[in-house]
Amino acid sequence: MSAPRRLELLHWNDLHGRFEALARLSHRAREIRERADHPVLLLDAGDVEETSVRLSAMSFGVAGWRLLGAAGVDAAVAGNGGLLRYGPDRLPEYAAALGSAPLVCDLERDGATPAGADPSRIVEVGDLRVGIVGITDYYPQYDDFGLVERGRVTAVRREAAALRTAGADVVVVLSHAGLNHDRGLSWSLRGVADVIVGGHTHDLLVTGDRDQGIPIAQAGWQGEHLGHILIEVDDDGVRVVEMVLEPVAADAPADPAVTDELVAAEHDLDAWLSEVVAELPEAAPLGDRDNPAARLLVEALLDRQPGDLGLLIPVHLEAGLPAGPVTRRQVWEATSSPGNVASATLTGAQVRDMITRGRTDNYAAYSSRVSRGRPFGRLQVVGLDGDLDDARTYRVTGSDLEFSIFGGLVDARPDSYRTQVPEILPEILESHLRKHYPPRAPS
Repeated sequence: MSAPRRLELLHWNDLHGRFEALARLSHRAREIRERADHPVLLLDAGDVEETSVRLSAMSFGVAGWRLLGAAGVDAAVAGNGGLLRYGPDRLPEYAAALGSAPLVCDLERDGATPAGADPSRIVEVGDLRVGIVGITDYYPQYDDFGLVERGRVTAVRREAAALRTAGADVVVVLSHAGLNHDRGLSWSLRGVADVIVGGHTHDLLVTGDRDQGIPIAQAGWQGEHLGHILIEVDDDGVRVVEMVLEPVAADAPADPAVTDELVAAEHDLDAWLSEVVAELPEAAPLGDRDNPAARLLVEALLDRQPGDLGLLIPVHLEAGLPAGPVTRRQVWEATSSPGNVASATLTGAQVRDMITRGRTDNYAAYSSRVSRGRPFGRLQVVGLDGDLDDARTYRVTGSDLEFSIFGGLVDARPDSYRTQVPEILPEILESHLRKHYPPRAPS
């Protein structure tokens, strides 16, 4: 019998915009790859994006994928961080930034894997051919983007079998489905795949999970640990020899390739944000009962989705807009909300109840995890002339928050609820400003 061939998988997951941590992880991964006497692959198990991180949010998640590419990541799975907020239309940009398509086999759009993604691929490293299949958790909101969930067990087994037929020596499932899903799936993958490298639930599996059908690895979150998986391949098959996590300290060296790309991404963002997009005849400041900035955003929503009236919870806004030239930076400083325009047909009584709830002092002062601790503010209403007629229906426009239980205005999402994706509030506001208050041509 020939000596076993060795393969090492390095992995991380759920960085959530911790780009400095990514640079430290990348430095350590390069050290390992340079010193190893066996092939080494580097994997990302999803959610490099984070809407609360400025660079990530304002690049629609693309910056994180640029940094994964600079780190030399061999394969990454599409997580919910980008898909849920910006939709599948961003996947081709993620693929271009990474240098290879994000992997996901259990979602489809118009009957096929979403454009810009691949269900699986084979990576050749040393004298081994490693097949990698991607899976991701499913959210009901994906329906709004035209995404449909494929049967995960069937999809993974199909891809794994195709990879084996194509000559894969090892098959890895790269998962952003979460530990409980991975544990259930692992029993169906015995003899089909060899290891699950997971994410999404932020579990710190110090020596992995071997109590299931096939071994499962996951490395916590925020880039605090680098995962190592040592695999041996011989005539008897594939064995996962070791799964360990290595802490990476906050003062560990950073990879210059990643830090340089981070500087480049910030430079590109600054140039994009500096563009003048509008010329306002008068300022639109924030306020309480009189809130010109909120009215302007409601008007933008009504411009995109016409209705009888518009409602907006002011927590979407963090700043007003000045008179005169307005840059894209000022638009994003006013609102970086990832909300989408939404509408519903409601009775006058239902609208009255929403307005009554949203205009109390207690509501204005209320805050929650959804608002990241900021007060909701007093509900703004645009387009309501006179009193409401309880017997008639009204087409009401807002964002998805106003029609969600998390916004506190309704007890359940209305049956007539509709939303438009993937544009988010700053994009909608910019389009409105460009249309109605175009910038002056350079003299």
